[in-house]
Amino acid sequence: MDVVPSFRQDGKLTIITGGSGGLANPIAKALLANGSEIALIDMNLQRTQDAALEIADWGTEYFKQTGFSGVVPKVSAWVCDISDFSSVESCFAEIAESHGKLATNLVNTAGYCENFPAEDYPAANAEKLIKVNLLGSLYVAQALAKPLIKQGLTGSLVLIGSMSGSVVNNPQPQVAYNASKAGVIHMVKSLAAEWAKYNIRVNTLSPGYILTPLTKNVISGDVAMKNSWESQVPMKRLAEPKEFVGSILYLLSESGSSYTTGHDLIVDGGYTLW
Repeated sequence: MDVVPSFRQDGKLTIITGGSGGLANPIAKALLANGSEIALIDMNLQRTQDAALEIADWGTEYFKQTGFSGVVPKVSAWVCDISDFSSVESCFAEIAESHGKLATNLVNTAGYCENFPAEDYPAANAEKLIKVNLLGSLYVAQALAKPLIKQGLTGSLVLIGSMSGSVVNNPQPQVAYNASKAGVIHMVKSLAAEWAKYNIRVNTLSPGYILTPLTKNVISGDVAMKNSWESQVPMKRLAEPKEFVGSILYLLSESGSSYTTGHDLIVDGGYTLW
């Protein structure tokens, strides 16, 4: 019977960074439905608390409709600047104390992109973006893994990369973002190699263009950009956030992806094929 993988996360705690964002929402709901407690981290407390409340309400309704009306979803909200290691370390410790357990799952969706011609890219902007997207990914991975290693516990980390870590998107100029995501992908391979002996798996999920509220806002005012993006995707459309849930559940699953580590799973509608 063990040939049938399970994607259940019963009794586990998952930390999701970028917790108030459009990608974190369906991921949190899917993990909640599969038994995990959720800790959302973001920079704005009110937005993160609102996101946590909406997800918990969804969970209550989901459990009611599936015959588990007595289950109380546990979703917490936290403020943390992932580019500051001391902030990350203290936040993860507070989460463990609040939930009464160490998080063994991490989904790092925090990060951002901005466009400047490479020759004019402001140094301060480039340094900040690299610190959030690349070093922030390292800091949250360290904060999750270190206590697990000390206690001999297994874990699974999924850091969000990007197809932009493998190809250069056309037409937007985003040299710092592309470099940061390429760095995340290779950093994950390094972490996976070092932590394999502790049974801690580390992988990247690299999305293509996602129809998050932020992306919708960008393309709503730029039809040419929308058409350009869609024309370069073999599937001729952009992704809905929920279309990445299955990939996350697979990478976090102890039985589904038990032999998968250091892998960059590209989910881009075929963009990188051309």
